[in-house]
Amino acid sequence: MRVYLTAFIIGLAFMNVAANVRGQNVTLRTKNAELSLVFAEIKKQTGYLFWYRDDLLKNTKKVTLDLKNAELKEALDACIKNQPLTYTINDKTIVLKEKEKNFLDRVMDAFSSIDVKGKVMDENRQALSGATVKVKATTLQTITDANGEFYLENIAEDAIIEISYLGYITQEVKAKANLTITLQQVTSKLEEVEINAGYYKVKDRERTGSISRIDSEIISKQPVNNPLMAMQNRMTGVMITQQTGVPGGGFTVQIRGRNSISNGTDPLYIIDGVIFPSETLSGSTSNSIYVAANPLSTINTDDIESIEVLKDADATAIYGSRGANGVILITTKHSKSSSPQVNASVMQGVNQVANKMKLLNTEEYIAMRMEGLSNDGLQPASTEYDINGAWDKSRYTDWQEVLIGNRANTTNALVSASGGNDNNNYLLGGNYYKEGTVFLGDSRYERVGLHTSLGFGSSKSKLSAQFNGSYSHVAATTLRSDLTSLILLPPNFPSLLNQSGKINFENNTVINHPLAYTARTNQSGTNTFVASLTLNYKLSQGLNLKVSGGYTTISRNELGKSPASVLAPSNANYNSPLGRTAAYSDNFRNSLLVEPQVNYNGKVGPGKIDALAGLSIQESTSQLRTINGSGFSSDDLLENLASASTITVSELKYVQYRYIAGFARLNYSLADKYFINLTGRRDGSSRFGPGKKFAYFGAIGAAWVFSSESFFKNRLSFISFGKLRGSVGITGNDQIPDYQYLQLWNNSAGTYQGNQTLTPVRLGNPDYAWETNKKLEAALEIGFLKDRLRLETAYYRNRSSNQLVGNTLPLSASLQTIQANLPALVQNTGFEIDVKWNVIQNPKWSWSTSYNLTVPKNKLINYPGLAESNNYWRYAIGEPLSILKVYNTSINQSTGLYQFEDYNKDGRIDISDQYIIKYIGQYFYGALQNSIKYKQFNLDFTWSFTKQTGNNYMSGIFNAPGRWSATNPQNQPTIVLNRWQKADDQTMIQRFITKTSVGYSDAAELGGLSITDASFVRLRNVSFSFDLPKQWMNSIKVKNAQIVLQAQNVFTITKYIGLDPETQSLSNLPPLRSWVLGARINL
Repeated sequence: MRVYLTAFIIGLAFMNVAANVRGQNVTLRTKNAELSLVFAEIKKQTGYLFWYRDDLLKNTKKVTLDLKNAELKEALDACIKNQPLTYTINDKTIVLKEKEKNFLDRVMDAFSSIDVKGKVMDENRQALSGATVKVKATTLQTITDANGEFYLENIAEDAIIEISYLGYITQEVKAKANLTITLQQVTSKLEEVEINAGYYKVKDRERTGSISRIDSEIISKQPVNNPLMAMQNRMTGVMITQQTGVPGGGFTVQIRGRNSISNGTDPLYIIDGVIFPSETLSGSTSNSIYVAANPLSTINTDDIESIEVLKDADATAIYGSRGANGVILITTKHSKSSSPQVNASVMQGVNQVANKMKLLNTEEYIAMRMEGLSNDGLQPASTEYDINGAWDKSRYTDWQEVLIGNRANTTNALVSASGGNDNNNYLLGGNYYKEGTVFLGDSRYERVGLHTSLGFGSSKSKLSAQFNGSYSHVAATTLRSDLTSLILLPPNFPSLLNQSGKINFENNTVINHPLAYTARTNQSGTNTFVASLTLNYKLSQGLNLKVSGGYTTISRNELGKSPASVLAPSNANYNSPLGRTAAYSDNFRNSLLVEPQVNYNGKVGPGKIDALAGLSIQESTSQLRTINGSGFSSDDLLENLASASTITVSELKYVQYRYIAGFARLNYSLADKYFINLTGRRDGSSRFGPGKKFAYFGAIGAAWVFSSESFFKNRLSFISFGKLRGSVGITGNDQIPDYQYLQLWNNSAGTYQGNQTLTPVRLGNPDYAWETNKKLEAALEIGFLKDRLRLETAYYRNRSSNQLVGNTLPLSASLQTIQANLPALVQNTGFEIDVKWNVIQNPKWSWSTSYNLTVPKNKLINYPGLAESNNYWRYAIGEPLSILKVYNTSINQSTGLYQFEDYNKDGRIDISDQYIIKYIGQYFYGALQNSIKYKQFNLDFTWSFTKQTGNNYMSGIFNAPGRWSATNPQNQPTIVLNRWQKADDQTMIQRFITKTSVGYSDAAELGGLSITDASFVRLRNVSFSFDLPKQWMNSIKVKNAQIVLQAQNVFTITKYIGLDPETQSLSNLPPLRSWVLGARINL
């Protein structure tokens, strides 16, 4: 009975399916249509879903159909007629699969199969070795040998052979016994490259704004731990200066100059559409060692796909108030449609200080000291330990080698897995980076990170989504102070340890011991999480709705310890609770961003239109707390705040920032050669007073591709591409401290009638408003020899006004200044040149070179009331902002000491005599890059250059040559040997003295002697790689593998006297030279 019942139910089910199939009618009229498109139309009409492998339709034929109200089965049969397909229908799903051949077909195939022999060549008839030859729709493939030849056995007569080679267009041919295939080289046109412009993407050909770009290929060739290092000298108009060689340390970034007199000049950073903070991570416990820790150091450079820099008004105005100083867009690697693959790499390297100063040896140092005493008519004092016999006068130590001469080992490892199809794809990766220290002692920097990207839906889907997320944890142990400041110790300074292995204070003659610095450590832990989610919904043809959301959080904990056991025995706090201090710092900030927008693109009249409108809503909070503890009973208790007898709060901040904006863009293109782009934004920021929180910003950009005009094509055919573009607009600057428009009071030490009193710290100003930046640019882009030679040159002028400065108040006011807007005007102009040339391009050899040059000029155009303000000594009309007014300094030929000109002849030397203006900054900068490839060998190298003035060694040496300081004894560079010794000596180094350094320090700073030429040429980067032969890799199922040798900051050519012309400091560790060796593999 059960058997009959089961059969009856199954029968009913099949009858129901058949009835459903018969009940579905399809109307199709197609001509040479792809099967995938036909199936999509059937799905639309019937609601039936199709299920099949991605590669199933690759070898199918296009179909021509004319069906009207046909049943579903009839339509499907017509679709797969004479196709290698079959199907079944399960409920509402149509399952497609490959048609199995019957016995007779297989017998016929065996008799009809052939052996294929062939040769693959390039356009010059040169053999291509290592080309992949594959039989489509099968797993059969091989690789051409050294002569470009290949051989395949038992191939079906109707098979399709696919031939591919890197840098060449893939070709498909029908199988036959003898084949000769000529591959055409890929000629990728620069104007077709798609560039990220933030809220939209644009082809380089259609670009109306100034956008510079580097991609993952350039980044991967540099052994760097911060994305900013990868950008150095790679882009015109972008000046990046590394402040310290300590990992995680600070950078300064200026895009087309300094726009603001007294407020922030940092660009806006955006990672995957999410705003990323640029403010320093370090608190007061570690700021001296990190020189403002840079948040981007928490981002793994290997996770980055591209970096774009927006510079002019057309590119930045859509970001409104936050685009005044430029915008840096970082796009991480996204999931893509591809077969599953695994990428891994391991790099091991070493970092070291690249340059040393030439300092006096012991003999020269002792002679300098004795000559100074002789010049002053003195004998060595009891506290002059270096020359009175307390220290060994024959001892020599190179303190640069001891204190910063170690080699810091580095390890960089990563692995990622990716894959998917057009509808769903994924990328998941992990990375690990570790760097030791060049300092004396044991410091380290470790970063562990995860990166993921998930994509749902294809470009054809109604609804699609993209999620990107990155997390990193950085653990660092370093010193609280930079040992670079101690490299000037006298060469006969005592050994660090005595014979017992303990700290050597040399009979209490050493007050500040280097090992005391190594014992004062700073431990920090930083967690960074950046996530973005984008939803796209197609409302109709050409009309899309997009909602983007992003969240960023950065938290950092620091512990700075200063034990008492390493203090000098002569110190009153030696091994005393009062000498034990610790600082505990917590820094937390987060940001939430939501940006809905609607986009439309389509044809309007004779041209195309691309329009978008949207909102930007952001809220961010930041908290900083630093607690100091002292009076610990033991050095071992410094990590426990409860063990401190005295606790004070030195920093306590909570800041909330809110921002809302509406933005729009309208782009119109005509005949693919005339382009106009309009952008506008209305911004609202909580950083300004009531009635001043909102402002409008906007820009217009235009471009003309003149090479597409017929008269150019006919008469100037050697010009392969030519474009004129220009832009004008206005952006703003809200990069100012929060709550500055409010009045600020603080507790004072005094009382009134027994009550605590308050003291005004800052005067409120409800009229506190936006700084504005008017930008103008004109540019020419031109290509020759089929774009093998490309030139882009631009002129820009940015004028920043409504400057927020401290206005001087009358003496009767309780405070000297009030922060207010002033119609001061700062101008930045410049020329930018970018040249790219593919010198050689053939299968064996390729050589490309590029050159970029920036010539910037900064000028203060107007500053009402400057002569009466507190900034009179700092700025001058018609001069750059980065200047120093100095005395006219010379050597008195009678005394051999520095003297200053009494410029106004009033009988005294004061600020009014500082009339000479010295500029501190760049006159021009750029780089020359080369990329050479021969077969499997790749060589890339970059020379960077900067013409500039800066601070030399005199800005970091506080003792005059010959002078002694027991608390801070200092050696001198060998250049001081060119000192004044007798009348008529032509030198700017005064005679050796021991009495005072006032005249020396005044001459260095106020006299301008510390400002000298700091120009340099640097071999910034070298990368050499070898691609392992594909024949080897295929035998072990590896797609490709590469051996890599890289170097950064290899050597520097300069006349600068100091450690490094980039950092220009004797207190901060200079940028390090890096060498790495490693391997990359793709499975």
